[in-house]
Amino acid sequence: MKTILYIDHFESWKFLLQEELSEEGYQVVTAGSIQEALFELNGIQPDFIILELRQKRFIREDFENLKKKYPNIPWIGYSTLFQCPNEYKKWIDHYLQKLPQTSEIKKLIKGL
Repeated sequence: MKTILYIDHFESWKFLLQEELSEEGYQVVTAGSIQEALFELNGIQPDFIILELRQKRFIREDFENLKKKYPNIPWIGYSTLFQCPNEYKKWIDHYLQKLPQTSEIKKLIKGL
């Protein structure tokens, strides 16, 4: 079973994606912020990271430390923004616009 770390401060999105991806056979661990993922989820080894790019408190150093902690796994930017902002392109391997239909993210994950 593959493990996905999903970082998003919106509880409703965390619940939706956790339900949808769990039904597909993935274990989904959620965090409300990059800081929570970095400091409170030490024991997990995700196969993918899905990150809401609109963080309430984006601290570049924390993001870089999380990226260093998980350097060789795919990072998926998942946000309501139409396009991936330029400042994230060097860190994000894939980008999807966040939509209520989860078919695109499921398709992307299956292909990785």
